[in-house]
Amino acid sequence: MKQIVPGRRFKAFHLRILTGMLTLALGAVLVTSAWAEDELVIADQKGQQKALMQASGVDKDVPYHIRWVEFEAAAPLLQALGAGAVDTGIAGDGPFIFAWGAGLPIRATWLIPPRGGGKATAVVAPEGSSITSVTQLSGKRIATGRGSIGHLLLLRLLATGAIPAPAPKIVFLLPAQAKAALDTGRVDAWSTWEPYVSLAVVSGHGHVVADAADLMPNNSFFVASTDALANKRAHLTDFYRRMTAAYGWGARHQAEYAHILARQTGIPDDVAVSVAEKLIATPAPVTSDTIRSEASVVATYRSAGFVTRSDAFDEAFEQNLTSP
Repeated sequence: MKQIVPGRRFKAFHLRILTGMLTLALGAVLVTSAWAEDELVIADQKGQQKALMQASGVDKDVPYHIRWVEFEAAAPLLQALGAGAVDTGIAGDGPFIFAWGAGLPIRATWLIPPRGGGKATAVVAPEGSSITSVTQLSGKRIATGRGSIGHLLLLRLLATGAIPAPAPKIVFLLPAQAKAALDTGRVDAWSTWEPYVSLAVVSGHGHVVADAADLMPNNSFFVASTDALANKRAHLTDFYRRMTAAYGWGARHQAEYAHILARQTGIPDDVAVSVAEKLIATPAPVTSDTIRSEASVVATYRSAGFVTRSDAFDEAFEQNLTSP
Protein backbone atom coordinates (compact mmCIF):
# COMPACT_ATOMS: atom_id res chain seq x y z
CA MET A 1 0.00 0.00 0.00
CA LYS A 2 1.30 3.39 -0.93
CA GLN A 3 2.04 5.55 2.10
CA ILE A 4 0.98 9.16 2.34
CA VAL A 5 3.79 11.13 3.84
CA PRO A 6 2.92 13.91 6.33
CA GLY A 7 3.16 16.64 3.70
CA ARG A 8 0.92 14.75 1.32
CA ARG A 9 -1.47 13.86 4.15
CA PHE A 10 -1.73 17.58 4.96
CA LYS A 11 -2.45 18.38 1.31
CA ALA A 12 -4.99 15.54 1.01
CA PHE A 13 -6.82 16.76 4.13
CA HIS A 14 -7.03 20.31 2.82
CA LEU A 15 -8.11 19.05 -0.58
CA ARG A 16 -11.07 17.32 1.06
CA ILE A 17 -11.89 20.50 3.01
CA LEU A 18 -11.65 22.58 -0.18
CA THR A 19 -13.81 20.10 -2.07
CA GLY A 20 -16.42 20.22 0.68
CA MET A 21 -16.40 24.00 0.70
CA LEU A 22 -16.80 24.09 -3.07
CA THR A 23 -19.66 21.62 -2.84
CA LEU A 24 -21.43 23.77 -0.23
CA ALA A 25 -20.80 26.92 -2.25
CA LEU A 26 -22.07 25.28 -5.41
CA GLY A 27 -25.15 24.09 -3.54
CA ALA A 28 -25.81 27.64 -2.30
CA VAL A 29 -25.41 28.98 -5.82
CA LEU A 30 -27.81 26.35 -7.17
CA VAL A 31 -30.39 27.16 -4.45
CA THR A 32 -30.06 30.90 -5.14
CA SER A 33 -30.31 30.27 -8.86
CA ALA A 34 -33.42 28.17 -8.34
CA TRP A 35 -35.07 31.03 -6.43
CA ALA A 36 -33.87 33.55 -9.00
CA GLU A 37 -35.43 31.61 -11.84
CA ASP A 38 -38.79 31.59 -10.05
CA GLU A 39 -41.35 34.34 -10.30
CA LEU A 40 -44.09 35.43 -7.93
CA VAL A 41 -46.83 37.35 -9.71
CA ILE A 42 -48.49 39.90 -7.41
CA ALA A 43 -51.82 41.55 -8.16
CA ASP A 44 -52.12 45.10 -6.82
CA GLN A 45 -54.85 47.75 -6.70
CA LYS A 46 -53.84 51.32 -7.55
CA GLY A 47 -50.20 50.47 -6.85
CA GLN A 48 -50.65 50.64 -3.09
CA GLN A 49 -48.83 47.43 -2.08
CA LYS A 50 -45.99 47.98 -4.54
CA ALA A 51 -45.52 51.54 -3.26
CA LEU A 52 -45.42 50.35 0.34
CA MET A 53 -42.96 47.57 -0.40
CA GLN A 54 -40.62 49.85 -2.32
CA ALA A 55 -40.88 52.72 0.16
CA SER A 56 -39.97 50.44 3.07
CA GLY A 57 -37.07 48.84 1.22
CA VAL A 58 -38.17 45.28 1.97
CA ASP A 59 -38.03 44.46 -1.74
CA LYS A 60 -34.23 44.42 -1.58
CA ASP A 61 -32.45 41.07 -2.04
CA VAL A 62 -35.61 39.11 -2.80
CA PRO A 63 -34.35 35.66 -3.93
CA TYR A 64 -37.02 35.38 -6.64
CA HIS A 65 -38.46 37.75 -9.22
CA ILE A 66 -41.56 39.75 -8.31
CA ARG A 67 -43.82 40.81 -11.16
CA TRP A 68 -46.54 43.30 -10.28
CA VAL A 69 -49.84 43.38 -12.18
CA GLU A 70 -52.16 46.35 -11.69
CA PHE A 71 -55.95 46.05 -11.31
CA GLU A 72 -58.64 48.69 -10.99
CA ALA A 73 -60.71 46.74 -8.47
CA ALA A 74 -60.84 43.50 -6.52
CA ALA A 75 -63.30 41.68 -8.80
CA PRO A 76 -61.01 41.43 -11.86
CA LEU A 77 -58.04 40.82 -9.54
CA LEU A 78 -59.79 37.82 -7.98
CA GLN A 79 -60.85 36.52 -11.38
CA ALA A 80 -57.20 36.62 -12.45
CA LEU A 81 -56.27 34.69 -9.30
CA GLY A 82 -58.94 32.10 -10.02
CA ALA A 83 -57.65 31.71 -13.57
CA GLY A 84 -54.06 31.23 -12.37
CA ALA A 85 -52.83 34.39 -14.10
CA VAL A 86 -51.47 35.79 -10.81
CA ASP A 87 -50.34 34.10 -7.60
CA THR A 88 -51.53 36.40 -4.82
CA GLY A 89 -53.07 39.83 -4.32
CA ILE A 90 -54.94 42.00 -1.87
CA ALA A 91 -58.74 42.24 -1.65
CA GLY A 92 -61.37 43.24 0.87
CA ASP A 93 -63.21 40.50 2.71
CA GLY A 94 -66.45 41.20 0.82
CA PRO A 95 -65.15 40.67 -2.71
CA PHE A 96 -63.00 37.75 -1.58
CA ILE A 97 -65.94 35.88 -0.04
CA PHE A 98 -68.13 36.78 -3.03
CA ALA A 99 -65.51 35.30 -5.40
CA TRP A 100 -64.97 32.23 -3.22
CA GLY A 101 -68.72 31.74 -3.12
CA ALA A 102 -68.75 31.76 -6.92
CA GLY A 103 -66.44 28.73 -6.86
CA LEU A 104 -63.04 30.29 -7.60
CA PRO A 105 -60.06 28.16 -6.40
CA ILE A 106 -58.68 30.77 -4.00
CA ARG A 107 -57.98 31.12 -0.28
CA ALA A 108 -57.45 34.03 2.07
CA THR A 109 -53.89 33.57 3.28
CA TRP A 110 -52.88 36.63 5.31
CA LEU A 111 -55.02 39.07 7.31
CA ILE A 112 -54.83 42.85 6.98
CA PRO A 113 -57.09 44.11 9.80
CA PRO A 114 -58.86 47.48 9.61
CA ARG A 115 -57.10 50.58 10.82
CA GLY A 116 -59.42 53.29 9.59
CA GLY A 117 -62.35 52.16 11.72
CA GLY A 118 -64.40 51.24 8.65
CA LYS A 119 -64.02 54.67 7.07
CA ALA A 120 -62.04 53.25 4.15
CA THR A 121 -65.37 52.12 2.62
CA ALA A 122 -68.12 54.68 2.17
CA VAL A 123 -71.09 55.88 0.15
CA VAL A 124 -70.14 59.16 -1.50
CA ALA A 125 -72.49 61.76 -2.99
CA PRO A 126 -71.32 64.58 -5.29
CA GLU A 127 -70.62 67.95 -3.73
CA GLY A 128 -73.77 70.04 -3.79
CA SER A 129 -76.05 67.01 -3.64
CA SER A 130 -79.02 67.21 -1.33
CA ILE A 131 -78.23 63.70 -0.09
CA THR A 132 -76.54 64.17 3.26
CA SER A 133 -77.91 61.28 5.36
CA VAL A 134 -78.15 57.53 4.85
CA THR A 135 -81.97 57.56 4.96
CA GLN A 136 -81.98 59.80 1.87
CA LEU A 137 -80.44 56.97 -0.17
CA SER A 138 -83.85 55.34 -0.30
CA GLY A 139 -84.95 54.87 -3.91
CA LYS A 140 -81.78 56.47 -5.31
CA ARG A 141 -79.44 55.12 -7.99
CA ILE A 142 -76.15 54.04 -6.39
CA ALA A 143 -73.11 52.81 -8.31
CA THR A 144 -70.77 50.13 -7.00
CA GLY A 145 -68.87 47.07 -8.16
CA ARG A 146 -70.70 43.75 -8.17
CA GLY A 147 -69.41 41.73 -5.22
CA SER A 148 -67.18 44.60 -4.11
CA ILE A 149 -66.67 45.90 -0.59
CA GLY A 150 -68.93 48.79 -1.62
CA HIS A 151 -71.63 46.31 -2.60
CA LEU A 152 -71.29 44.63 0.80
CA LEU A 153 -71.71 48.01 2.51
CA LEU A 154 -74.97 48.62 0.66
CA LEU A 155 -76.26 45.15 1.56
CA ARG A 156 -75.44 45.78 5.23
CA LEU A 157 -77.15 49.19 5.18
CA LEU A 158 -80.23 47.54 3.72
CA ALA A 159 -80.13 44.56 6.11
CA THR A 160 -79.91 46.80 9.17
CA GLY A 161 -82.71 49.06 7.95
CA ALA A 162 -80.44 52.09 7.77
CA ILE A 163 -81.72 52.64 4.22
CA PRO A 164 -85.54 52.47 4.41
CA ALA A 165 -87.86 51.29 1.65
CA PRO A 166 -87.97 51.68 -1.23
CA ALA A 167 -84.57 50.08 -1.75
CA PRO A 168 -82.09 51.96 -3.91
CA LYS A 169 -81.33 50.86 -7.45
CA ILE A 170 -77.82 49.40 -7.44
CA VAL A 171 -75.92 50.00 -10.68
CA PHE A 172 -72.92 47.70 -11.07
CA LEU A 173 -69.95 49.56 -12.55
CA LEU A 174 -66.16 49.48 -12.34
CA PRO A 175 -64.58 52.45 -10.51
CA ALA A 176 -63.74 54.54 -13.60
CA GLN A 177 -67.27 54.05 -14.95
CA ALA A 178 -68.82 54.74 -11.55
CA LYS A 179 -66.90 57.98 -11.15
CA ALA A 180 -67.98 59.12 -14.62
CA ALA A 181 -71.59 58.22 -13.84
CA LEU A 182 -71.44 60.18 -10.57
CA ASP A 183 -69.82 63.20 -12.22
CA THR A 184 -72.46 63.31 -14.96
CA GLY A 185 -75.45 62.77 -12.68
CA ARG A 186 -76.39 59.34 -14.07
CA VAL A 187 -76.22 57.99 -10.51
CA ASP A 188 -76.97 59.75 -7.24
CA ALA A 189 -74.19 58.20 -5.15
CA TRP A 190 -71.27 55.80 -5.29
CA SER A 191 -70.48 53.10 -2.72
CA THR A 192 -66.71 52.75 -2.97
CA TRP A 193 -63.41 52.29 -1.16
CA GLU A 194 -59.94 53.80 -0.85
CA PRO A 195 -58.33 55.54 -2.63
CA TYR A 196 -61.57 56.52 -4.38
CA VAL A 197 -63.23 57.80 -1.18
CA SER A 198 -60.35 60.19 -0.50
CA LEU A 199 -60.11 61.16 -4.18
CA ALA A 200 -63.70 62.37 -3.99
CA VAL A 201 -63.70 63.94 -0.53
CA VAL A 202 -60.23 65.51 -0.29
CA SER A 203 -60.58 67.04 -3.76
CA GLY A 204 -63.86 68.65 -2.71
CA HIS A 205 -65.87 66.85 -5.39
CA GLY A 206 -67.91 64.77 -2.99
CA HIS A 207 -68.93 64.09 0.60
CA VAL A 208 -69.44 60.94 2.65
CA VAL A 209 -73.06 59.96 3.30
CA ALA A 210 -72.36 56.74 5.22
CA ASP A 211 -69.36 54.56 5.96
CA ALA A 212 -68.76 50.97 7.07
CA ALA A 213 -67.88 51.67 10.71
CA ASP A 214 -69.52 49.10 13.03
CA LEU A 215 -71.36 47.48 10.10
CA MET A 216 -68.92 44.76 9.04
CA PRO A 217 -65.49 43.35 9.94
CA ASN A 218 -63.72 45.69 7.46
CA ASN A 219 -60.87 43.21 7.04
CA SER A 220 -58.75 42.83 3.94
CA PHE A 221 -56.72 39.80 2.96
CA PHE A 222 -53.87 38.70 0.84
CA VAL A 223 -55.53 36.03 -1.26
CA ALA A 224 -53.68 33.27 -3.10
CA SER A 225 -54.69 30.75 -5.73
CA THR A 226 -54.77 27.15 -4.55
CA ASP A 227 -52.22 26.37 -7.26
CA ALA A 228 -49.78 28.95 -5.85
CA LEU A 229 -50.30 27.55 -2.35
CA ALA A 230 -49.38 24.11 -3.66
CA ASN A 231 -46.37 25.13 -5.76
CA LYS A 232 -45.03 28.44 -4.38
CA ARG A 233 -45.67 28.16 -0.67
CA ALA A 234 -42.16 29.27 0.33
CA HIS A 235 -42.41 32.28 -1.99
CA LEU A 236 -45.77 33.30 -0.53
CA THR A 237 -44.57 32.93 3.05
CA ASP A 238 -41.51 35.05 2.32
CA PHE A 239 -43.58 37.69 0.50
CA TYR A 240 -46.10 37.99 3.36
CA ARG A 241 -43.23 38.26 5.84
CA ARG A 242 -41.78 41.13 3.82
CA MET A 243 -45.16 42.86 3.47
CA THR A 244 -45.75 42.57 7.23
CA ALA A 245 -42.45 44.34 7.76
CA ALA A 246 -43.43 46.91 5.12
CA TYR A 247 -46.68 47.70 6.93
CA GLY A 248 -44.73 48.08 10.17
CA TRP A 249 -42.45 50.57 8.44
CA GLY A 250 -45.47 52.39 7.00
CA ALA A 251 -47.03 52.80 10.44
CA ARG A 252 -43.85 54.60 11.55
CA HIS A 253 -43.30 56.57 8.32
CA GLN A 254 -46.75 57.49 6.98
CA ALA A 255 -45.54 60.72 5.35
CA GLU A 256 -42.81 58.90 3.42
CA TYR A 257 -45.24 56.18 2.33
CA ALA A 258 -47.77 58.79 1.21
CA HIS A 259 -45.09 60.57 -0.82
CA ILE A 260 -44.06 57.48 -2.76
CA LEU A 261 -47.70 56.38 -3.14
CA ALA A 262 -48.48 59.73 -4.78
CA ARG A 263 -45.44 59.42 -7.03
CA GLN A 264 -46.19 55.81 -8.01
CA THR A 265 -49.91 56.20 -8.66
CA GLY A 266 -50.28 59.84 -9.71
CA ILE A 267 -52.86 60.64 -7.02
CA PRO A 268 -52.47 64.07 -5.34
CA ASP A 269 -50.26 64.31 -2.26
CA ASP A 270 -53.10 65.26 0.09
CA VAL A 271 -55.16 62.30 -1.14
CA ALA A 272 -52.20 59.97 -0.60
CA VAL A 273 -51.87 61.22 2.98
CA SER A 274 -55.54 60.43 3.63
CA VAL A 275 -55.19 56.96 2.08
CA ALA A 276 -52.08 56.19 4.14
CA GLU A 277 -53.84 57.15 7.38
CA LYS A 278 -56.71 54.73 6.69
CA LEU A 279 -54.89 51.76 5.19
CA ILE A 280 -51.71 51.22 7.21
CA ALA A 281 -52.42 48.23 9.46
CA THR A 282 -50.68 45.33 11.19
CA PRO A 283 -50.91 42.19 9.03
CA ALA A 284 -51.04 38.79 10.69
CA PRO A 285 -51.74 35.13 9.95
CA VAL A 286 -55.34 34.00 9.52
CA THR A 287 -56.76 32.42 12.69
CA SER A 288 -60.00 30.76 13.75
CA ASP A 289 -61.05 34.11 15.27
CA THR A 290 -60.58 35.71 11.84
CA ILE A 291 -62.87 33.13 10.26
CA ARG A 292 -65.52 33.60 12.94
CA SER A 293 -65.47 37.36 12.41
CA GLU A 294 -66.15 36.83 8.69
CA ALA A 295 -69.24 34.68 9.29
CA SER A 296 -71.45 37.79 9.15
CA VAL A 297 -70.14 38.62 5.67
CA VAL A 298 -70.92 35.23 4.15
CA ALA A 299 -74.31 35.30 5.92
CA THR A 300 -75.10 38.68 4.33
CA TYR A 301 -74.25 37.38 0.86
CA ARG A 302 -76.20 34.14 1.42
CA SER A 303 -79.32 35.99 2.55
CA ALA A 304 -79.10 38.22 -0.53
CA GLY A 305 -78.74 35.15 -2.79
CA PHE A 306 -75.21 35.91 -3.95
CA VAL A 307 -73.46 32.93 -2.30
CA THR A 308 -74.80 29.40 -2.64
CA ARG A 309 -71.56 27.42 -2.25
CA SER A 310 -72.03 24.63 0.28
CA ASP A 311 -68.36 23.96 1.20
CA ALA A 312 -67.35 24.44 4.82
CA PHE A 313 -66.60 28.14 5.23
CA ASP A 314 -63.22 27.52 6.89
CA GLU A 315 -62.08 25.96 3.60
CA ALA A 316 -61.97 29.51 2.23
CA PHE A 317 -59.00 30.29 4.49
CA GLU A 318 -55.41 29.09 4.84
CA GLN A 319 -54.31 28.90 8.48
CA ASN A 320 -51.08 26.96 8.10
CA LEU A 321 -48.60 29.46 6.66
CA THR A 322 -45.51 30.07 8.76
CA SER A 323 -45.72 33.25 10.81
CA PRO A 324 -42.99 35.80 9.91
